[in-house]
Amino acid sequence: MKSYRISVIPKDEPAQALRIRRFGMAAASYVMWVVLILFCFSRGLMSMSARMLFIIILMLVLGNAFFYIALRSGYNKRLQDPSLTMPQMVMGALFAVMITYYAEDVRGVMLLIYLVVFTFGVFRLQVRQFLYLTLLVLVSYGALIVYLTKFHPGRINTQLEVLAWVVLASILIWFSFIGGYINRLRSSVMRFNVELKQAMVTIAELAIHDELTQVFNRRHIFTILQREKSLADRGKASFVVCMLDLDHFKQVNDTYGHMMGDIVLKTVAQTIEKNIRTADYLARYGGEEFILILTYPDVEEGLKCAERICRICAELKFAGLPESYSITISGGVTAYRPRESVDELVKRSDEALYCAKARGRNRIEYL
Repeated sequence: MKSYRISVIPKDEPAQALRIRRFGMAAASYVMWVVLILFCFSRGLMSMSARMLFIIILMLVLGNAFFYIALRSGYNKRLQDPSLTMPQMVMGALFAVMITYYAEDVRGVMLLIYLVVFTFGVFRLQVRQFLYLTLLVLVSYGALIVYLTKFHPGRINTQLEVLAWVVLASILIWFSFIGGYINRLRSSVMRFNVELKQAMVTIAELAIHDELTQVFNRRHIFTILQREKSLADRGKASFVVCMLDLDHFKQVNDTYGHMMGDIVLKTVAQTIEKNIRTADYLARYGGEEFILILTYPDVEEGLKCAERICRICAELKFAGLPESYSITISGGVTAYRPRESVDELVKRSDEALYCAKARGRNRIEYL
């Protein structure tokens, strides 16, 4: 029988795990507040009954349970703010209003709860959202002052409470702008990190690709050759190297210009890449020379592939060149021999290429 274990924090969703950890920090703050309230209640500093204390604590527990379920179930991902930052802060602000209502001589101290609530929005909320929350706090606390002054004048020093309201308004408005500024800095840093990662990816691509043809460059193909050699030396299937050279390419540059020569090189490179398998590798070796690593264990298959590529390239047409113009390719093919060096392998394929050129070009030779 399979056993199903539900983890408190998801292990396969880093973003959700981070949100739930932040929620856990907020829940820990509520625990701290409850301990503080119980202490004040035991000292007679809270004008509430034990029943009301129980109701407030129960509301806190149910409210936090609701947010946890929303986060753990994934429902939050449907919302614009999947962290549920604003709703959680609104709940904290309303909880603070209830506590300050029942506080007597410690009401001013309890106002510090609002700063804890606002701290949780520093990395998520914009100035506008902070100001909305500030408005909610000031209106609710102002209404509390009016209510107590009118119906329970003995429980409040109105002059002192108005001063506390003004101080609270000043602090929260200031905090709103500072919190929004910190959030903007965080967003800027995140964007910078994304751009930096993209730049690093681009740099990595440029480091292994030829700028003109966008196939692998000479340095990277030697890295691949070394890897294929290591695999072959461990008993894996051997491979074939094919050196290709565009015949009489200098005439293209001399007659039609280097820009047309670049077009020919790019077109040929892209054509070859489209006509080899994903397991094979193509690189620009230098100038008009290309090198192919064909992961065929049989050299005959490598020869067939090289000849097929030559035929396909011979049929290419190039914009800006005469319709009658066609490119031919000479090639040298060789198979890897166990324990030989990469330099020896490449040198042998190069010698096969020169044999092809010496025998009239537009052909593939094997050594």
